[in-house]
Amino acid sequence: MRFLLSAAPLLLLAACSDPVRDTDRQDGGDAAMPVEPGGGIGDGATPPPGALVSDDIPEAYRGIWDYVEGTCDPASDLRIEIAPKSIAFYEARGEVTRVEIDNPDRIVVSLAMEGEGEKWEMARQFTLSENATILTPRSVNEEQFEPMPLMRCDSQGE
Repeated sequence: MRFLLSAAPLLLLAACSDPVRDTDRQDGGDAAMPVEPGGGIGDGATPPPGALVSDDIPEAYRGIWDYVEGTCDPASDLRIEIAPKSIAFYEARGEVTRVEIDNPDRIVVSLAMEGEGEKWEMARQFTLSENATILTPRSVNEEQFEPMPLMRCDSQGE
């Protein structure tokens, strides 16, 4: 009888657990993905299903881009230069730390940034459209800004 009384709390606890949710967690269904303090995926976490991870920016995204109404002039403050392992902005440069490829037309690039005496981490989503001649960047887990479509300058004769 004493055994049953001492085991009662354990039996009640076991009866309260949700076996469906416990099974889902083992399969990753409802399990929370580890997150870094800045909102990025934490170490050891896997990318969303279907996404590929790379250290290089895919070829289709590389090149010189400027605002669709810009001139592609090197002095343009909206111009960016995308290389396999870096992105150069107007007054800052980012070294690629991770590239998640959702599909051929959308990637998320994590960057270790440096510019104007500062260092920071950021991520940008890039979407290709119009036969890979338009690139639209969006912020990821940061301040939101109005997406400004960029045109491929190298196709403009530069």
